[in-house]
Amino acid sequence: MEAQVYYEYYSFNGADFFTLVLKPDKVGKFPVVVTRSPYVGNTTEKTEEELAQQFKNSNIGWAENGYAIVFQHCRGQGKSTGDFVPYIHEREDGIRLREWIRKQSFYNGTLLLYGGSYTASLHYSTAPFEEDIKGAVFNVQDSERYRLWYRNGNMRRGHANWHFNLYKAKSDLKKVHTPDSFSELPIKNLSERVLGERAEDFEQMLSAPDFDHPFWKTRFGGAEARGAVSEANIPVLLTTGYNDYYVGGMFRMWDELNAQTKSKSAFLVSPYNHGDTYYKENGICFSDGSCIEHFGADYRIKWFDSIIKNEKPFVKTGKITYYRTFENRWETDFYSDMPKEMSIPLGETEKTFVYNPKTPAAFNPEGCFMNEPAPRDDVVSIYTKPFKTDAFVKGRMKMKLTVVSDCEDTSFYVMIGICTKDGDYSLRHDITSLIYQKGNYTPGSKVSLDLVFDEYAFKIKEGQKLRIDIASTDKNTYVCHSNIKGDYCSIENCKTANNKVFLAESCLILPIEDI
Repeated sequence: MEAQVYYEYYSFNGADFFTLVLKPDKVGKFPVVVTRSPYVGNTTEKTEEELAQQFKNSNIGWAENGYAIVFQHCRGQGKSTGDFVPYIHEREDGIRLREWIRKQSFYNGTLLLYGGSYTASLHYSTAPFEEDIKGAVFNVQDSERYRLWYRNGNMRRGHANWHFNLYKAKSDLKKVHTPDSFSELPIKNLSERVLGERAEDFEQMLSAPDFDHPFWKTRFGGAEARGAVSEANIPVLLTTGYNDYYVGGMFRMWDELNAQTKSKSAFLVSPYNHGDTYYKENGICFSDGSCIEHFGADYRIKWFDSIIKNEKPFVKTGKITYYRTFENRWETDFYSDMPKEMSIPLGETEKTFVYNPKTPAAFNPEGCFMNEPAPRDDVVSIYTKPFKTDAFVKGRMKMKLTVVSDCEDTSFYVMIGICTKDGDYSLRHDITSLIYQKGNYTPGSKVSLDLVFDEYAFKIKEGQKLRIDIASTDKNTYVCHSNIKGDYCSIENCKTANNKVFLAESCLILPIEDI
C-alpha cells in the first residue's frame, strides 16, 4: 500500500508545534495512532522534508495496515518552539493535539495512544481519556510520578539528571550540572546553582521524599497522571523488562487496573532493560528474550488490530506474559502469590561497615555482571549456601535486615545477584533508611528493617548460590544519604556512619513456585 506523509505547524499557548502525519495514500478516514516526543533534539538541523521522509521510512507499517499516525515534537523540542519543562505543559498540549486531529479529514472517530518512557507519561498527563480513545500501548513507564523520582524516600539520581538535561534544552541557559551536582549540599536550590534559574517544580519535589506528601497531589507532582490507566476501560498493552528502572511501578499499574480494564488488557515482561535489550558489554543475551524477538516487530500494530479489526489478540488478555529467566522461555499466567516461601539465613556472624557519603560505593545496574567482591570497608558481600535442588523464584523477594548504627539516621542498600558460570549476575536491589521506615531511631539500638524487592521470575539450579551485597547506598542510582536526621534537601553537611548488620538475625525470603 502506498502512503502519504506531510507536516503542519499550528500555534497554541505561545508555541508553534511541528506535527507529522503519515496515512494510507487514498481518500478515506482511518483510525489514528497518536504519539508525541521531546527526544528530537537532533532534528533541528534537518529540513521538515527530510524529517517527513525519515518518519515515513520508519513508520510505513502503520499505513500499510490501514492506520494514520500523528507524531508531534513536544513544546520547545526539535522543530517546535517554546520552552520545554518536563511534565508541566503536557496535559494542555496533548489534549490540544487530539482536538486538532479530530478536525482533520482523515480522522474516522477512533484514536489510539502509543508511547514509551516519557512519551507514555505524555499520555498519562491527559487522563481521563475521552470516549474516542479506544486502546493504548504504554511501554516502560509508571504513571505514578513519585515512583519515578524516589524509592522509599531516596531520590533517583538518574531521573533528576534526565530532568536537568531536557529542561529548556533549546534556551541559552548556561547549565553547569553534572551527575556529581547531586552530591552538593544542601540539595535545596540546586536548580538555581546549576541551571541559572529556579526550576520551581524540581525544588518542590526535593521537599517531598515521602509518598504521602501533599506535593504529589498537585499539578507539578503529577496528580493528573495518577491512576491514569486504572479506570480507563479500554484495552491497554503494558510492557516492561525486569532490568528496567520502573519495573516495580509497572507491576503496580497492572495491579491497580479495575477488573473491566484488566480483562481486556495484557502485560508483557521481558528479561531486559529500559530499551528492551541487554547490556552488550556486561550482561546476558537471553534466547528469544526481547518482545520484538518473541512477538514480532509489529506486535504494537497487532495489538491495535485486535481492537480495530476484531482480530484475536496475539497475547492472552487479563494475564501477564513474562520471561522465565534462566529457563529461557515465555509463560502466561496471573503471576499471583506463590504457594510457599523459602527463608534463607544470611549468616551466623555480625558484619560492620563504614559509610562515608563523600566516598560512597557504586554498583552496576540490574542486568549486569557484578564486580568482584571488593575489599571496601563500606560493602558487605555474602553468599548463600548452594541450593540443594532446583527452585523457581517468582514474585517479590523480601529481606529482614537487623541492623544498628551510631547515627540518628542512615540508609541501607541491598543488591541480590545469582552466581553463574560467567560471573555473579545482578538481579534486584532495594534501599531504605532508618527514619523512613521506623519514624524515629535512637543511635546504638538494634532494629529490623523490611526490604521488598520488585518482581522477578528466575530459576536457581541445584548447586547455584545467590550473592548479597549490603551497603548504605549506590552513588550511581541514588542521591547519597548524609547520615544526618532531618529535611534531607536542607542539610548542609554530612558525617560518617558506623553500621552493623546482624546476619544471624537477618534472612532473605524467596517466593517459590512449585516445580
